Amino acid sequence: MGSFKRSKLKSKSKLVEKSRKIIRKESRRQKKINKASYFNKKKESRSERSHTNERVNDDNVVDKINIDSQTKSPKEQKQLKLERKKKNQKKKLLKEANLSEDKVIKRLEKQLKLNKKKKESIPKSFAADGLDYLLDFCLQKDRKCMVETEKHLLEDEFDNDFKTDFNKNDNAWEDIYGRKRDSEGNVIHESTKYIPPAARVNADNAVRDDEKLLSLKRKLKGCLNRVAEHNMHTIANQIEEMYMTNSRNNMNYLFTNLTFEAVVTETLAPNRLVCEHMMLIAILHANIGVEIGAHFLENLVKRFIEMTNAPQDVENKKLDNVTLMISHLYNFKVYGHKLLYQILDRLTTKFTEKEIELILLILKTVGFALRKDDPIALKEFIQSLQQTASHRHEQSSRVRFMLDVLLAIKNNNVSKIPQYDPSHVEHLKKVIKNVIRKGNTISQFNVSLEDLLNAHENGKWWVVGSAWSGSNSTANQKIIKSQKQLRFGKKILELAEKQRMNTDTRRNIFCILMTAEDYLDAFEKLHHLGLKDQEEDEIVHVLIHCCLQENKFNPYYAVLAQKFCEYNRKYQLTIQYAVWDKLKILETHEAKQLSNLARFLTHLLIEKSLALSVLKIVQFTELDKHTMKLLRQIVLGVLLHKNEQTCLEVFEKISISPRLQPFREGLRLFINYFVIKNIDSASMLEEKKIILKRRVEMADKILSLHGSKVKF
Repeated sequence: MGSFKRSKLKSKSKLVEKSRKIIRKESRRQKKINKASYFNKKKESRSERSHTNERVNDDNVVDKINIDSQTKSPKEQKQLKLERKKKNQKKKLLKEANLSEDKVIKRLEKQLKLNKKKKESIPKSFAADGLDYLLDFCLQKDRKCMVETEKHLLEDEFDNDFKTDFNKNDNAWEDIYGRKRDSEGNVIHESTKYIPPAARVNADNAVRDDEKLLSLKRKLKGCLNRVAEHNMHTIANQIEEMYMTNSRNNMNYLFTNLTFEAVVTETLAPNRLVCEHMMLIAILHANIGVEIGAHFLENLVKRFIEMTNAPQDVENKKLDNVTLMISHLYNFKVYGHKLLYQILDRLTTKFTEKEIELILLILKTVGFALRKDDPIALKEFIQSLQQTASHRHEQSSRVRFMLDVLLAIKNNNVSKIPQYDPSHVEHLKKVIKNVIRKGNTISQFNVSLEDLLNAHENGKWWVVGSAWSGSNSTANQKIIKSQKQLRFGKKILELAEKQRMNTDTRRNIFCILMTAEDYLDAFEKLHHLGLKDQEEDEIVHVLIHCCLQENKFNPYYAVLAQKFCEYNRKYQLTIQYAVWDKLKILETHEAKQLSNLARFLTHLLIEKSLALSVLKIVQFTELDKHTMKLLRQIVLGVLLHKNEQTCLEVFEKISISPRLQPFREGLRLFINYFVIKNIDSASMLEEKKIILKRRVEMADKILSLHGSKVKF
């Protein structure tokens, strides 16, 4: 029993004792209750004070109103009421305006993504638009700083207002003409010079021009620094745009100087770098105008002469770089071999160690090109060089090596020249053809060294439109013209007028054709006329015109045309275009003219100067009388040629190309229906008829080899 009672007492004591957790909770509750009671008491005390103040104020207001009502009249009281109403209305309007502004601000904040409360920094989009500085003024610190700086600046500005200039003459005044006068009326002459408005404008323009030149120089330098084979086309186009939008004189001056800065250095420039820069000049020379190449070449040669006249150190490679530039300009056909041979002759006169090095450099770069262009001049140069070398008592290894190189070039022995690799230059020559626009070519200057050095005195005859004051003065021009006219007889000149040879070029070509001894003499004389690209086309036009005007066919014109076709392929194309023009206007030609044209074309077809595809523009389905007559004469002329093999080769030439399939079918149709069908009734020898039938069968087989569907 005793033990049972003890256990009960223990359990009761456990129930009476509280845990620490419960005690903490109770203490927290008590604190909250105490806080709440404290703040309630505070609020009550504040409300009591405010009530008492309001009562006092109300009493004062009532007293004031009573006093005002007693002192003021009823009209004044009405005005006061109206003013109060106005004030209340203004307050309402301001509150409404503020609310509407807040709404607009919130909407704009959402659009600008500035409504995030956590982000204090300005968004990137805001800074990117350049609006970040606008918020700088909104901060109080920044505003204070800005106000202080403004005050400081204003103080500095107005400091000078209180400083007096004691040297200043207060009695001076200006008359109606703007002249300063003293108190007695005498004109005061100032040390500063008066600048008229026009001069001021010119000075301003000069400053602007200098700024433009600087910016242009930067652009051009950037282009030249990026010159390389892979981006040549884009850089050439960029420089061409600069030429079109700026002064040509400024562009030529800057382009020349910047190229010299890039290439003419004290160390030897890489061959590739010089090649690419000279290639760019050749492209601009062809695409924009010859004055670019002329200006650059003139300045380059003058610099070369200046440097050769001055003593040169062997280790300084500036002159070597200039020589390399001259050589590569010749590689790209900017000027002829005449100038380069004259430069080589000039170098042989001194024949020092430096000159020998330069001669070797030229020979290594363009030796084989010189041999190809003028082998006789190269032979003469080798002989003169051997003579000068033999006069020297001591022959150095460099001189011996130079003579070996010369002999290797003379004998066309490439293997004997060390480190000779023309592959890169040949590759650039192919690239340049793609960069130059269609219809443009690199027109070569056949200018001498003397012409370039005396250009400032005599002018530049090699540039179209430039002044020339040398032998071509106005008086001399008349004499030369009269001499040219007297060179041919009066009858020939009259005949040229009758044949409508209205230009000097056409007249000269006509007179040469009429007065030449044979076709070789005519070819030589026409070749030495020095005609340019478009003027050379006139040779073909005049030649065909003369051929058609003959009463009987003269093979002289056909043989001469053949010679020109063999000389240069461009004459083939010119004849082809001229024939196409004639085919369009065959109705205007007489029978003898058609016969002459047919025999002229037959000769060129047989001699392989032209292909039979020259007739591909003929529509065989719509043949008129004149075209049929011309074609029949040409086909018969080819088929009845004495040599059967050459006859069949004319047809074999057009038998492969798939593009000429319609032309082949049309030609077969024409031969079978308009040549063979009426052959029995034609007045022709039996032998010729048999030959014609056999050759027609053979030609038909050749033309129908590649997928012909038509059978006769």
